[in-house]
Amino acid sequence: MSYATIVRYLSIALTWAVLVDDAEGQAARAQGHVFCWPTPLPVSTDTPWESFVQPTASGKPASGLFGNTRSGDTQFHEGLDIRPAKRDKQGEPTDTVQCVLAGRVVHIAPVPNGTYGRYVVLEHTEPGLRFYTLHAHLQRVAPTLRLGATVPAGTSLGIMGRSDNTRGFPKERAHLHFEVGLRLSSDFNAWYARQGYPEPNHHGNWNGYNLLGLDPLPFLRTGLSLGRPPSLATMLRNEPTAVAVFISTNQTPRFIRENTALLTQRLPARIAGWRIGFTWYGLPHRWTPLSSPPTQGTGQRAMRLVATSDPTLLRKAQIRNLLARTPQKARKTQALAPGDSLSNTLGMLFPPTPR
Repeated sequence: MSYATIVRYLSIALTWAVLVDDAEGQAARAQGHVFCWPTPLPVSTDTPWESFVQPTASGKPASGLFGNTRSGDTQFHEGLDIRPAKRDKQGEPTDTVQCVLAGRVVHIAPVPNGTYGRYVVLEHTEPGLRFYTLHAHLQRVAPTLRLGATVPAGTSLGIMGRSDNTRGFPKERAHLHFEVGLRLSSDFNAWYARQGYPEPNHHGNWNGYNLLGLDPLPFLRTGLSLGRPPSLATMLRNEPTAVAVFISTNQTPRFIRENTALLTQRLPARIAGWRIGFTWYGLPHRWTPLSSPPTQGTGQRAMRLVATSDPTLLRKAQIRNLLARTPQKARKTQALAPGDSLSNTLGMLFPPTPR
């Protein structure tokens, strides 16, 4: 075979490979099966997190991570803070913030009103689960973004910034606050009204109180590794349970009807109660329906709590305010009590029933 013939065959093979790759890419994009990092930073699955995380004023890199990472590891941070890749002459970030996977635009806050500042929320679905991604502290929202629009991965949502509920934080600490998690209530306004807060709710069901996030970094790294969205339901089911709540009720919350992937078994014909497993950061990730009441009485006043025996996990749950801080000497004689965070979550999941 001549050299020219070999070159011709190689050229044909290369052209075919490019066409096949492009066709597969188009098919993946059409199905929403693509995944990307939310900013222009060149991040891969093995990039050290210290290189892309924006710390707080403390200067500690871990303060930009998810978890009890602030104020001497006693303050919870529900997201991942990503630093800018580029800045303009004034030192302001110029990074485009983009959606990491296909989704529907469910909330746009173009005016700072709350700790998120300007922010955009997208809703995503997988079999048996509805979840959100949130992009906060934007300098501005993309003018082409429309509420209710379905957008593919990589769609511009706005420009990274430093907006919050005041005049903004210092430009040296400008960043994207990124969250991924589940929405608790589809009628958050009713719960909010019952609390008697003086300020109105400006964000409907997409108020931060109604959103429970998980660690975004494993989600992002897994998605980059796979080249497609990972199964969030699988990630949640694999989390350890820190607190289990036993509650007697015949209610089947809308939350679990919309997120059936979190059920540990099929729903029985008659429900008398629930065993709900909560992660240490407060997300109800395992739901077991019960055919007989697990407690005497009904509702939150009659519920029973069982905590993990893992001291590290228990400490995290207490910092997150899932459990009231019971004095060490009283723990053996007193029943566990829910903290404010867990009480609020249960109040949203199980609203009062009309009499």
